[in-house]
Amino acid sequence: MRMVLVHGINQQGKSAQKIQDDWLGALRATYARHGPDPLGKLSRIDAAFYGDTLEQLSSARVTSQAIALGAEDAPADFDEFAVDALKEMALRMGATEEQIQAEVAVTAVPQGAGLHKKWVKAISRVVETVSPFRGTLALRVLGQAHAYIRNQHVHDEVNKLVRPIFEDDEPVIVVSHSLGTIVAYSLLREFARNGRPRQSPLLITLGSPLGIDSVRKGFPKPRTRPDNVQRWINGSDPEDFVALRAELTQGNFGPGIENYPDFENGYDDPHSIAGYLGDPRVAKAIAEAIG
Repeated sequence: MRMVLVHGINQQGKSAQKIQDDWLGALRATYARHGPDPLGKLSRIDAAFYGDTLEQLSSARVTSQAIALGAEDAPADFDEFAVDALKEMALRMGATEEQIQAEVAVTAVPQGAGLHKKWVKAISRVVETVSPFRGTLALRVLGQAHAYIRNQHVHDEVNKLVRPIFEDDEPVIVVSHSLGTIVAYSLLREFARNGRPRQSPLLITLGSPLGIDSVRKGFPKPRTRPDNVQRWINGSDPEDFVALRAELTQGNFGPGIENYPDFENGYDDPHSIAGYLGDPRVAKAIAEAIG
């Protein structure tokens, strides 16, 4: 038995070793509290790293610029992809429909830019007022998800980096976070589609944006648990707006997914992987899969 770790957004500048050290440090701390630690039974642990490549290739980059400026610079295809999700995120952050409508009424965009551009720019400005940090994170996760799902070159380049650690026929526990849940799901589907399903006793998706409609619809039907994934656990913090739909249900990803929508990662960063790996339910599920 082995284990694969698949990171999410904002990991540029790190490395596979840094990801592995951070994640295992958090997980081992949980076992220290709730023990025993079964990780020594694994044949090996691999961490994916694609953060630098995704950052370089993403179509909707958001750096230290204002959120609205990031939205202004985004391509039209991104606007169409993101507008509904960004609105849902804004409302979940505490914005109101009235705030959004008022901003739309006074937002100007270049002639011919299109309705979606106007809405994304207006909603971005509202988000900037309500929560600048989360707004930047929202545009980044949507920008990187858009790049991965809609741009075949980006999709191929990311998968080229992550696929090798899925190649081994030895059964594998997959632990994924944030955008990494999209990458892991995509690769597991790819192997199943090609008649080479990975034997996986456990897939864990944490803080996942898979439930966002525009993300979910980026995968052709049927959208179900990949072949030979025996157990799928999906966890989210209610305050983690990246996991916009806290549960992956039979209606959107088929039956048999165990949902835990009540993680408590703290106020400062409810999307934190350390918070998710600090929950004893994650540690217990991994221990049960290892046996």
